[in-house]
Amino acid sequence: MSAQEIIEYFVLGAATITCFYHAILYVQQRDKFILLYANYLLSLAIYLFFRRVTEYDSFEYSDNRFAYALDYPIILYMLVSYVLFISKVLDINNNAFALKLAVQLFYITASVLLVIHIYKVLFTNECYISRTFFLVSKLSLSACAFLGLFGAWYARKTVFIRTIITGGFAYAIFSLLTIFSVYFQVRFLGLYQYQLYFIGCLIDILIFSSALGYRNYLNQIEKINTRELLVAESEKTQGLLEKQHQLLIEENARQQKLISMHKALQDEVGASLSSIHVFADLSLQLLDKKQDARAHTQKVVMQTQQLMDNIGDIIWLANMGTADNMHEHFIARVKDYGHEIVQANNKLCEYKVNAYFLSSKLSKEFMKENLIIIKERMKQCIQDSQVKGLTIIFDCDKLKPFVTMV
Repeated sequence: MSAQEIIEYFVLGAATITCFYHAILYVQQRDKFILLYANYLLSLAIYLFFRRVTEYDSFEYSDNRFAYALDYPIILYMLVSYVLFISKVLDINNNAFALKLAVQLFYITASVLLVIHIYKVLFTNECYISRTFFLVSKLSLSACAFLGLFGAWYARKTVFIRTIITGGFAYAIFSLLTIFSVYFQVRFLGLYQYQLYFIGCLIDILIFSSALGYRNYLNQIEKINTRELLVAESEKTQGLLEKQHQLLIEENARQQKLISMHKALQDEVGASLSSIHVFADLSLQLLDKKQDARAHTQKVVMQTQQLMDNIGDIIWLANMGTADNMHEHFIARVKDYGHEIVQANNKLCEYKVNAYFLSSKLSKEFMKENLIIIKERMKQCIQDSQVKGLTIIFDCDKLKPFVTMV
């Protein structure tokens, strides 16, 4: 097997495998760059397969007009596929006049060359490509290629694009060496004619595949970063929702407290006003009969004072909320009543607080019930002349708080 055949088989295998890989990659990612690159690899594989099956030499006379008719169009298809891929990657419509002009000139030149070839097939007896025609036609295409690549290098700065351009330069340089090797029939780098071109294609495949792999890596990193940002935003949103939910719960609890306070106030005010009305009406009847109404009037005063105290306790409990120092507030409330009721009547009122009481759990029901009991006991203390004072003990039994008075 000659060196030419070895190189062609090797490049054919590399192009086929790489084309198949990128075709699968396109199905997974739906990336148009990968699709266009797979199309170029397919065109290269088709041309190499065509050469191995027909064993057609483009520059030697042959009776195989069918191979002659297909050879040049397949070459043009391969070149156009390459330019189509690289032009899309380099984004010729975005601030790249020289690149866009070069691509348009390339398409026009390729179209003219295809028309000339069709004319030769239909109206001449030629069965091979003359070396002069090959030189002129390929130099024209190479000039467009180098113009576009230099324009792209000036206009594009990213690592991925610069890598693609580097692969394009390698492809163009080996194509240029191929042109001179064909025309002058000399070797370059120990390689002859299309050997140079196919080695250039192999180098180009390696560079392009590396560039696309790097781009895929960047896309994966971007996806990971985007996913992390989405997770962070989701957690942030979740935190805000939880905070809003907590605020709604607190607002609902506050509303419930207000409703409970209003209900308690209504019940207390209604019951107390009813008692006041009864005592006041009875006092009026006694006054009409010129009887002593002092005792009943005193009851009205006491009932009014009790109403004020009870309303004050309800509002005090409602405003307390869930304070951590609830024990101190409760003890301070009791001391206020001790000063107003007991000490104001010149009697002693002492307080003893067990340390365990401060660690017990107080409820508003406990405080409300005990405030009523304590106030009642204080009033009994000032009414009994034999009692000189009152001692209030705040104690706890098995974490259950209680209040005793002696």
